[in-house]
Amino acid sequence: MGHSILKREGDLTFPHLTLLKASAGSGKTHALTQRFVQFILSEKIPQNHLRNILAITFSNNAAKEMKQRILSWLKKTCFRDPETLHQLSQILSLDEDRLVRRAEILIDEILLNYSDFQVKTIDSFVASIYKASAIDLGYPPDFDILMAPEATMAYAFNRFLRRVRSGSPEAHFLEDVLELVLKGKGAEDAYLWDPSKGLLDEMKELYQKLSGMVRQVKKPDEGEEVDLLIKEISAAAEKLNKRIDSSDLKRRESSTFETILEATRIGAYPDLIGIGLKNPPVLKPRVAETNPRYQEILERWSDLGDRIREYTQAYAFRYYLPYLKAHHAFKDVLERTKKEEGIIFIGDINKK
Repeated sequence: MGHSILKREGDLTFPHLTLLKASAGSGKTHALTQRFVQFILSEKIPQNHLRNILAITFSNNAAKEMKQRILSWLKKTCFRDPETLHQLSQILSLDEDRLVRRAEILIDEILLNYSDFQVKTIDSFVASIYKASAIDLGYPPDFDILMAPEATMAYAFNRFLRRVRSGSPEAHFLEDVLELVLKGKGAEDAYLWDPSKGLLDEMKELYQKLSGMVRQVKKPDEGEEVDLLIKEISAAAEKLNKRIDSSDLKRRESSTFETILEATRIGAYPDLIGIGLKNPPVLKPRVAETNPRYQEILERWSDLGDRIREYTQAYAFRYYLPYLKAHHAFKDVLERTKKEEGIIFIGDINKK
């Protein structure tokens, strides 16, 4: 890629945007490093003090490598490396002695004010902004950034559960949440002997998802649509079964209708999630197109399938309803715990 993609300092205008697209190993990092060195060595680029220039990378290793390369360029310039001086002469208007002197000054400045040498990851850059604005955001300036939030979340959740006493609002709330959890269980699922662990595990996942969202999630509703669809599915299955009995058509053994009917009768509606709906519940007669009983059964089967698909979508929303309700009740305790401990989760910083 070389130096040809970079303009001379006198030809640069600000602000501007340069997009660099190239395959792996073609020299993008070399070009970016050369651009950084051009900016800090120039005597014509405005406001080019070291602390005014920022390079952002995706990983700590990439940031470390780019810093090493920048310092290597400056060091080679100090030692008058012919190739380095030649490349810099293409993009800077300084004579050799002035260029070497500028490089010496910059190396000293970097070593004396290393925090001004800003080649950072996205997270570290945003964290530095957050630290500078901590008081405005309601945090003490000496807070710690926590990379693994699990232990703090567990501690805050235990504080939340300590409020649960017989007859208390928290106890009634927890009973409602657990009732919703049990409604979402399939017939073969194990009984929820220890609900606290399941609640905490799901809320950890939710917290990670929601912390990356700028838009606030509204308080969840009760998901009445699921209950309505359950009644419609049960009624549709029973009517279809009666129609099959009165049709004199032979039931198809490979159809899932019998499984669906049994699930509705025992209330195991979550078992309908993902069930196959391809094969109709009866075998196709010889003259199917003119058989009104067969056509009616097909229509009822299609309608039942539509109700099950609607239920699947509504169930997916309501599955997380208890955890969303618990999250909304729990997050205030968690935020208070974080402030008392003087910590913030790394995932919170970008959003705040």
